[in-house]
Amino acid sequence: MKRILLADDHPVIRVGLQSILSRDARFAVVGEAADAEQLEELLSQCHCDLVITDLSMPRGRRPDGVRMVAAIRRDYPHVHVLVVTSFANQEMLRAVDSLGVAGILEKTSALTMLIEAVQCVLDGGHYYSPGVRQVLRQPTRCAVRLTARESEVVRLLAHGMEIKDIAEFHRRTISTISRQKCAALKRLGLTTDFELMLYAHSVGLSPSST
Repeated sequence: MKRILLADDHPVIRVGLQSILSRDARFAVVGEAADAEQLEELLSQCHCDLVITDLSMPRGRRPDGVRMVAAIRRDYPHVHVLVVTSFANQEMLRAVDSLGVAGILEKTSALTMLIEAVQCVLDGGHYYSPGVRQVLRQPTRCAVRLTARESEVVRLLAHGMEIKDIAEFHRRTISTISRQKCAALKRLGLTTDFELMLYAHSVGLSPSST
């Protein structure tokens, strides 16, 4: 029986994933996490074959997103990682894909494709939902590209976090986060927070983008 950890900050999503997996005797959900910190604790405490995780769980005390996935791949290279996300941002999806994850599913398709994806991944394959494949295959959409850290700041701002919270979250200074926000505005030719949030929505960095 394959052992699986689930991580998502929305209980309803975790219940839905757990419900589908529990119907298949080949799989056992051995733990659930609501943020990156809880997921890290579970990984250190119990053996698992697969982690199914959201990218965006910004309310814990550990970084989520690309940094979280990178840490899992570094510290637990034997564990398969299947990302389930609502983000459609091309740069973010490409960054996650480059880390060697076993697959990426859109949340809108996760429930219908879950068993197929899990079995494919556990058999050593890779699984991407059609929407994710389409985004990854597209040429770069915008000549203006934020740095990884600027994108991360914009993503967390789009989640409603304040600059001081982002600084604490990433263990950086408030002035550093403010500079990265200002650099993002300048790079994009924007002047207001509202315009920045519209940008986040348009490129799939906002949680309400899909």
